[in-house]
Amino acid sequence: MSSSPKSATPGRVGTAGSDSGGAASAKDAATAADSGYHHKGAHTGEDLVELLIDRLVDYKANVHRADGDPSATIAELIGDHSSVVVPRGLDESWVEGFSGEVRVDAPGEELTVDELDGQGAVVTASAVAIAQTGTIVLDSSPACGRRAITLVPDHHVCIVRVDDIVDIVPEGIARLDAHAPLTFISGPSATSDIELSRVEGVHGPRTLDVIILNG
Repeated sequence: MSSSPKSATPGRVGTAGSDSGGAASAKDAATAADSGYHHKGAHTGEDLVELLIDRLVDYKANVHRADGDPSATIAELIGDHSSVVVPRGLDESWVEGFSGEVRVDAPGEELTVDELDGQGAVVTASAVAIAQTGTIVLDSSPACGRRAITLVPDHHVCIVRVDDIVDIVPEGIARLDAHAPLTFISGPSATSDIELSRVEGVHGPRTLDVIILNG
């Protein structure tokens, strides 16, 4: 029994879509393989760290170095605040030197926007840092926390491990979970109006302190 043109149409569309999709996928894969773009950067070791620092400073972030234990540096940076927020997965020893109140933001115990607005600072870890673009990426993991805690407080202290520094963007992307809520940070929040007057702190923290952690 022959089918009507109307009933056959969905099948034809599905077949055509499948065929073109397969061809497109194969073509895309071949193009990516032959593109010649860099998958790995040339900077390594201290040169890599210094490149990241140079970019961060250019973006008006404050950069600090620490060996093994960053708690003393963190305590100094947040010492003027009466209360700070940290994600539940942050190493507790990192804020032991802080004499004020430490609020822990955790699933089921999330701080409200008003509560976050009342915090002097937020302290988080990071997932990866890309040296050439001066970009730090948070991946919403337990040590990085949910996005809101790094957007509302006016001061963000972010710890970047040397082992998590890569040279170029493809290296950074390769380390990330594409399905995770990702936050890309390139310096403190800043924007400008039509007259090019710089305004800081509109879309996030006005102050960004980055601690480069060895070990």
